[in-house]
Amino acid sequence: MLWYLLSTPFNGEIDSLIFVLLDFTYRENYGAALAIADEIIQKYPQEPHGYFFKAAVYDYYMEDYHVDKYSGKFFSNMELAEKKAKENLNSLQDPKERAWMNFFIAGAAGYRAMRAGREGNYVVALKYALEGLKPLKNALEEDSTLYDAYFPLGIYYYALSRAPNRIGFIPTFLISRNREENREKGINYLKISWQKGRYTSVISALTLAWVLSQEGRSKEAIPILKEYVEKYPESRYFKWVYGYLLVKEGRFQEAEEVYEKLLYLVLRDQPDSPYNAVYVSYSLGYVKYFLGKFEDALHLFTLAEEYYDKSPPKVKGELKDIITQVQKMKKRAKDRLEVK
Repeated sequence: MLWYLLSTPFNGEIDSLIFVLLDFTYRENYGAALAIADEIIQKYPQEPHGYFFKAAVYDYYMEDYHVDKYSGKFFSNMELAEKKAKENLNSLQDPKERAWMNFFIAGAAGYRAMRAGREGNYVVALKYALEGLKPLKNALEEDSTLYDAYFPLGIYYYALSRAPNRIGFIPTFLISRNREENREKGINYLKISWQKGRYTSVISALTLAWVLSQEGRSKEAIPILKEYVEKYPESRYFKWVYGYLLVKEGRFQEAEEVYEKLLYLVLRDQPDSPYNAVYVSYSLGYVKYFLGKFEDALHLFTLAEEYYDKSPPKVKGELKDIITQVQKMKKRAKDRLEVK
């Protein structure tokens, strides 16, 4: 507990409010989380914290609902966070305070990189990622105990290990040549931020679990994420990754329970999100199929098709690959029922 009291040099009220904001976010109570961010901004308008975490809430929401309608608010708040951090950095002398300002500057670049990457703009994503590297290193030089800085560093190095040899017209062999070293460094940094990070611990666990699954280490990832699935029982976000991990390990009965809860939460709370409805219907149908529950699986694949048919053209394009899988699995389920 003493370490926590000493680990942040800024106002204790801001620190407490950020923890409340993060808890609301992981419980997917976005209105309450944004209200806390606004309170921080109102009380401390010259500090970057409120703007940064407000942008982070918008990003989390857009990923949860698979929409981009708050992109403008995300970018405007992240720009303000970066601006305030740079202004403060010029006047601060305390190394720990300077470290946190560098963290926010790097975090702004990192978030922009992630959003660009999700949109397929990999050249832009690489540009932002490289911009964020220097302030991250500066942050750790100023304060080696700022473990939150290892979260974006972990993402950066793991991304390097998976980078193609060329992004657009830019060859990447110079920055991605030590793939194995970068992979292990990325995973180890994510473990540090998960175990020791102040604000990034939970999101580091989620990211680490996904990274481990991509490396064929889902068994190792499951207990990491299980803690947060139990802590945030109404969260959809954690269940998406947890269900995926269980399927990867062939633990279909456990995955069935997770996806049934997730289907309920998606249909209850996200009735206007056909993308999520299609995916969770397919995921649960897939699990039911391999449990021998072919009628249930057929019903769920049909449900996925119905939500796909209701989707706007853009979403249909994004669902092109998954709806092909839905149709294949639906045919297999029908064939199995005919054999019975």
